[in-house]
Amino acid sequence: MKINLKNYGECECHLPSLAICYDIVSMWSGNNDRNVMGRLCALSVCVAVNDKGFPRYKVSNIDPIGFGGQCLEHLLNVGIPVNDILESGLKLVTWYATSLPSESEVKEQENFTEQQPVEALND
Repeated sequence: MKINLKNYGECECHLPSLAICYDIVSMWSGNNDRNVMGRLCALSVCVAVNDKGFPRYKVSNIDPIGFGGQCLEHLLNVGIPVNDILESGLKLVTWYATSLPSESEVKEQENFTEQQPVEALND
């Protein structure tokens, strides 16, 4: 996926770990606070764009909103407009949500990997 950021142009985005995707998507779901959504959008941008100057979020972090504030501060300081952050972040949050395994996919995988009883294999 690609996003367009002022001062950076078109950026190729990489899917972060599924744990990070889950952190962002779960904090996003049901949240209507504009400031929280802005922080999560900024975090989504920073974890997707491979730029050494961007803050790095690790799976061991447990405060996506707080870290998103650091990301928002950084992106604003390098001249990326709020609108670009929100637009790109929303696109990325949607991408992360679709990347997470659904319940039906998990059940399908469980059924596939379950070992059959030895009696069934001998028939």
